[in-house]
Amino acid sequence: MINSKSKFDFKSSTAILIYLSLFKLFLLLIFAGNYGIFRDEYYYIECSKHLDWGYVDQPPFNAILLLISRTIFGESIFGIRIFAYLAGSLTVFLSGLIARELGGGKYAQFLSALAVVFSGVLLGGSSYYSMNAFDFLFASLMFYYLIRLIKTDNPKLWILIGLIFGIGLLNKLTFLFLGFGLFIGLLLTKNRKYFLNKELYIGAALALLIFLPNIIWQIKNNYPTLEFMHNAAMYKNASMSFFQFFSQHLLELNPFSTLLLAAAFYFLFVNKSGKMFAVIGLMYISILVVYVFNNGKPYYMGVLFPVILSAGAVGADLLIEKYLRNWARYTLVLLLLPGYVVTAPFAIPILDVDSYLKLSEATGIKPSLSERNRTSALPQFFADRFGWEEMVQKTAQVYNKLSDDEKKDVLIIAQNYGEAGSVNYYRNKYGLPKAVSPHNNYWIWGYPQNHNKEVTIVIGGDLEDNKEFFEEVEVAASHYNELGMPFENVDIYICRKPKMKLSEAWERIKFFI
Repeated sequence: MINSKSKFDFKSSTAILIYLSLFKLFLLLIFAGNYGIFRDEYYYIECSKHLDWGYVDQPPFNAILLLISRTIFGESIFGIRIFAYLAGSLTVFLSGLIARELGGGKYAQFLSALAVVFSGVLLGGSSYYSMNAFDFLFASLMFYYLIRLIKTDNPKLWILIGLIFGIGLLNKLTFLFLGFGLFIGLLLTKNRKYFLNKELYIGAALALLIFLPNIIWQIKNNYPTLEFMHNAAMYKNASMSFFQFFSQHLLELNPFSTLLLAAAFYFLFVNKSGKMFAVIGLMYISILVVYVFNNGKPYYMGVLFPVILSAGAVGADLLIEKYLRNWARYTLVLLLLPGYVVTAPFAIPILDVDSYLKLSEATGIKPSLSERNRTSALPQFFADRFGWEEMVQKTAQVYNKLSDDEKKDVLIIAQNYGEAGSVNYYRNKYGLPKAVSPHNNYWIWGYPQNHNKEVTIVIGGDLEDNKEFFEEVEVAASHYNELGMPFENVDIYICRKPKMKLSEAWERIKFFI
């Protein structure tokens, strides 16, 4: 006979967290594929076909996991994204557990998870496959154990935190900034005592050991990621003032959660029970400042959103209990929900394009730029899901203009990894040879070593640039999609009679950004 006490309580706080996690998973499964494959996903697929200990713009975890996903589920949108969807949903559950560890009851846990479901960058970052969804998850897991360490004063948890840091670094270098923030947070609080614990250094050594293969790869390849990061900061990322960065980061958080951010700082720096976790608030502030002065993108702060929203939910609950009546809890949720619902289509493609544009016009929420490229009527993370197959179709039309002999010995060069990745994704469908590119890791992968081709199809660039490398350059087709990014509206060229060996040209056209 089953003991009734062992039955699952469908009204418990854990049950509520499961419901909200499944709700986010439902949102992602139903809507996230509406606008097509994101440009970076084409590139990540190619990375997963060239497994290595590192890549110009990312560590190896992303590619390894995508290889597993593709092997099990195939290369449909679902097959590519399912692990990102699951990571996003688990982050919701973890945020509720973080609120619980911070002392929050059922309401605070619910409010925390609800805010994380509708945080713009956390919702949008889980809607396509990239490092970001796992970055949010690993950071939340790290904060969960950091809070447990502070509560229990159990230094052995540093070893587990070190393990999470190591895996997190293999996913994305954001954990370097988290490490800096953690150092500042420990240094400026009573938790500096942990600098005397050997377990902290064992954990740090474990993280370094896990990350070591990527470091060795960087050394062997002449530190390409440092070159990439420098170029991105100098030439790609938009420069912002502190106010601009902070305002944009509130949009990424969700502007309707600003009250929770304020409540988080109350809890972490004013409330007696929350002060013991002040390290979290100091991490938030120090990392934000570092990003501002290093031309970081506001969405990078997303790794801190689950923990800061959890702290804010606990803080809000304490403020309501201290100064207001119980009904204020329901009022707060009723105030937040309409805003969350209205802003959700700006994070994931819930609406068709026309409806989205009407909502954007009505609300005044327009595309903002964290990069220096012009955008379309859509924000970049939506615009980058349009036009790729049409570009490949145009490339196929150009390819089919060639003679049979030229087709046997033609090289396709794309200006960037989105163009090259999309050609390689659809090439079997359109009967195209594989594309190469000088952009990021495509440059390292190189070109066919037995190359001796007189005819090259070049996607992008301009006439004068291509004439630098070829005697004959013909604009054979033009690709245009009004919803895609403007810089992806490109001409496609047939180029003949190269002026130099491809090996020489390859060194000149390297493009790490």
